[in-house]
Parts: sequence; structure tokens; C-alpha cells
Amino acid sequence: MVQNKKHIVVFLLSLFLVIPLSQIAQQDPGSAAKALKTKMKSMYIYQFAKNVYWPTAHTTGDFTIGIYGSEDLFNFLNTSFKDKSLGQQKIKFDLYKSASEISDCHLLFISKEEEGFIPRVQKELKDKTLLVTEGKSLAETGSMINFVYVQNRLKFQINKSKAEKKDFTIGQTLTKLAYQTI
Repeated sequence: MVQNKKHIVVFLLSLFLVIPLSQIAQQDPGSAAKALKTKMKSMYIYQFAKNVYWPTAHTTGDFTIGIYGSEDLFNFLNTSFKDKSLGQQKIKFDLYKSASEISDCHLLFISKEEEGFIPRVQKELKDKTLLVTEGKSLAETGSMINFVYVQNRLKFQINKSKAEKKDFTIGQTLTKLAYQTI
């Protein structure tokens, strides 16, 4: 139990340590809010990669995180986490500007602006890809993890049964921090 609390505390603290909040405060309020949302999403995506366990067959080579529909998020992730690794796998980030560009990746984030492409992308995804979206609800997006805003706060939902069907194991830390798990 103490070990789990340590993981949760480390997770929460890491959400705020990548860039100083003073940099965000120096921007105008609209861009500051957007930058904070981008920062929070990037921190969560990194934690999803750390706290979801892929089948052994997918734990060699680079660990690829694909971003479709948010160049700001891609830039933030690529700057903040470019030298990080997950176990023996070096993290690599790919930006996709169209659905047809999406290729083999471990984790794929699809922005709200591109949610209309989710069904098409799901048909093309490999079994090793964890789909992360942002939409009204997990049931609507059909993804394994979905960002939602609850009272203007970024939260996430987990579709644990869908993830388990593809042999992903969602870590306890994520399950406990999720706004909703189905």
C-alpha cells in the first residue's frame, strides 16, 4: 500500500515539473491556458506509456508515440521527453498530419479536432497500439484511454476491458487516478 502511494505521489509531482509555471504565466491568458492544457496532456501521455504494460512481443526496438492532430502536443512531447526510455526502449515521437500517414506505433493520440477519423484509424491500427483520444466520453470514442474535461479540469477515462482484449495491462496507478474506468 505504501509503495502504491509513492507511485501516485511521484506521478502527480511529475505532472508539474517539466517546465516552470513562470513560463506559462508570462504568456497572455488564452495562450497560457492552451499551453497548460498541452503540458498536462503531454505529462499524462508520458505516464500512460510508463504505466501500461505491452505484451512481451512489443517490447523491442524504439517505443513510438504517434500524435495526430496536435503539432503543439507533438512539439512539447518531443522537447520534454526526447531522451527518455521505457525499459530498454528509447522513446520516439511521430507527428501525423493526415490519417493516411499513421503507421505502426505503440501509443497513438488523436486530438479532438480529428475525432471524425477515429473509426477509420481503428480499422488500420495494429494490436500493439494503445489508442488515446479526447472526446465527450469513452463510449463515443471507442478508445482505450480518453481525455475529458470535468469542471474545467483535465481527467481521463480508461476502457480496461478493451485494453485487456489487446493484451495490455493497465497499471494500478493509472486505474486509481482515472476519472472513470469501464
